[in-house]
Amino acid sequence: MESLEIVKNALKDRVDIEAIKLEDKLDDLGLDSLDLVEAMLKIEEVLHVEFTSDEIVSLKIVKDLVNLIESKKS
Repeated sequence: MESLEIVKNALKDRVDIEAIKLEDKLDDLGLDSLDLVEAMLKIEEVLHVEFTSDEIVSLKIVKDLVNLIESKKS
């Protein structure tokens, strides 16, 4: 599964996933910190990886999240 699809699946209960673009700011999608943490937990379960708090806090746009996922998949 491609990383953007993983992000969309993790966010599908919170935002309109069809409208998600790589350059979208996570804040502009209407995600609060709890939403982001819950989405990250879903991604961790799917990929069997762990994200640090610092990694999660540093995420600003969807592309940051996709890049982080790519780095964990390698």
